[in-house]
Amino acid sequence: MVALMGYASAEILDRLAVKNIDPIVGPLLRGLPSLVLGIVLVWKNRTLGQLQQRSAQYIGNRAVSSLILAGIISTIGLFAYYFAMQLGGVVVTVPMLQTYAIWGTLIAWFFLGERIHVVALGGIGLLGVGLGFISWGQMRGQPASPFWYWAIPLALFAALTYGISGVLWRDAQLRGAHQSTAILLQFLASECVALVGLAIMGKTGLILSTAAQNLLTLLASGVLSGIIAIYCLFTALRLMAVARVYAFTSVNPLVAALFAHFFLHEHLNWLILTGILLVCVGITLTQVFRPKDEKQA
Repeated sequence: MVALMGYASAEILDRLAVKNIDPIVGPLLRGLPSLVLGIVLVWKNRTLGQLQQRSAQYIGNRAVSSLILAGIISTIGLFAYYFAMQLGGVVVTVPMLQTYAIWGTLIAWFFLGERIHVVALGGIGLLGVGLGFISWGQMRGQPASPFWYWAIPLALFAALTYGISGVLWRDAQLRGAHQSTAILLQFLASECVALVGLAIMGKTGLILSTAAQNLLTLLASGVLSGIIAIYCLFTALRLMAVARVYAFTSVNPLVAALFAHFFLHEHLNWLILTGILLVCVGITLTQVFRPKDEKQA
């Protein structure tokens, strides 16, 4: 439950920040807490040898490349996520973003040979119907901006990159990468990509010119999602059945939408709410009805 609240609260903070600043600074600031976490975990677990080629612990070029590529791809998606937040708000962006779980399942089926339960296929269908209801509700409601519809492809693109990154992360772990090593390497690559993105756009000066309040908002979002929520999620996976944990986290779009409605006054009608509920059910079916051996892994 704490992990769920952490993710939803982080998304509210992201929306607050992009109302006042250029979204392009978001990935750099949000990833900093996770990078610090990776450094601390590597030091605590003494796993730096996994990244040193001359060490007996070295995990191999394939695993290292997978984690670096995961950081690059997910950060490109994170840029899209922040622009989607600015255009469509939480109500549109978060349900679209949560489809990353389904993209990851499909990609893992294709590249890693993981199986898909027949019930999970029904979940994919429900998710598609839910996204249609959300779009219909936006057309009949009061969208966050006149260009809210651009948030849909942007958020879906971000979800696709997250799904690909998740598969790459799993590939690296299957090759022996420790969780601490994976976090460090992925977010080190992520921060480099975020800096390069700012440089290419000629906006590195935004770090100094952006109001401190907005910078702290993005950093707080990174702490909530990249440290507190992640820690609680992994703790829950050790203490509870995997299916129950997935069932809790799958309702993130609903919780985030309700937070956005009550705290940010984003419009929420019955069509949008129905679509979000269908998305939550679709994600739950996709994640809970995974083959037992893969859920344990």
